[in-house]
Amino acid sequence: MLSQNERNFSTKCLPEVAIQEKSDNSELVNPTSKLILMEVREKEKINPNWVTGFIDGEGSFIIAVYPGSGPTSKNVSLRLSVTQKSHSENVLYDLQNYFDCGQVIRSSKGCKRFVVQAKGDILNKIIPHFKDFPLVTSKGLNFETFKEAAEIVARGEHLNRKGLDRIISLKGAMNKNRGFDELFNYLQSKKKIQLNPAWVQAFVDAEGCFGTLITKSDKTGKIVTRNRLSIAQSTHDYSVLKAIRDFFDKGYTSPKPENVDCLAKAKLQPDNSFYYNSMPETIIPFFDKYPMYTRKLLDYQDFKLFYSLKQNKAYLSDTGFEEMHNICNNMNSGRDSAEKKRKYPAQ
Repeated sequence: MLSQNERNFSTKCLPEVAIQEKSDNSELVNPTSKLILMEVREKEKINPNWVTGFIDGEGSFIIAVYPGSGPTSKNVSLRLSVTQKSHSENVLYDLQNYFDCGQVIRSSKGCKRFVVQAKGDILNKIIPHFKDFPLVTSKGLNFETFKEAAEIVARGEHLNRKGLDRIISLKGAMNKNRGFDELFNYLQSKKKIQLNPAWVQAFVDAEGCFGTLITKSDKTGKIVTRNRLSIAQSTHDYSVLKAIRDFFDKGYTSPKPENVDCLAKAKLQPDNSFYYNSMPETIIPFFDKYPMYTRKLLDYQDFKLFYSLKQNKAYLSDTGFEEMHNICNNMNSGRDSAEKKRKYPAQ
């Protein structure tokens, strides 16, 4: 039988979430693509640092307070949530298997979500993981706030007005309610960021983009080609981009480090900052060893193919130029259009 503490925590939350997200129009997915991604994951045992890296990129820590019963007439729900497009839903099951808890539910059109919100799972599985394998980005601030709220719930203090008010205050101070200054200073206060390879693998899977470009001047006939890995982050997390640049020891960040070395300068910069690496030979060995687990694996494979054609100067022939041009058009967001045109049955 559930205690009043448990009833006021989360017993009503999960059905509520499931009902909200029951309807779903699945997108068309290439079944061969899914088999390729499953094969990669079957060969690789999920790494705890991968889990942290992926959630650093795609996860959300959520505190919800809504009408309920009990002394305060309020219920409190604590949730870890990770959303993916349906074509990469298998990573959500990877997370579910790793934590041995939670549910994978339908979310918005073409998306699914991994959600953990049972009190015992939050306290005994989610929080211990991130204490042992800390978040690298400023999302660590949200985790600290989330953890404080969980500790209040664990003590049963959310059942009195003082404890509930503290949780409401914590809720109002996290995620989009955090200011630039707090987020920037949080990372600046850390010692030099040391990145684990599995964290980099997962964070690029979540936040990176393998891009290609080929153009030909109508006037001069000059052909320009480019392979580039890019990662974008809010400028308050510039330190993370710099750490990735240091990890690969190649590429560059924008803006330049000297323009973001203190809060006053950082606030004058654009909202988003970037890491760029246009030297495929410096990153391909890494991503061959630490593969992508989402559909981004297919973009990486096209990235490599494009680079191989470039090295062989395939673009000098009309056939080669067309092949490289088609690779560009069918990568990343272009892959959605290409797969829909092929009319694969919904999975």
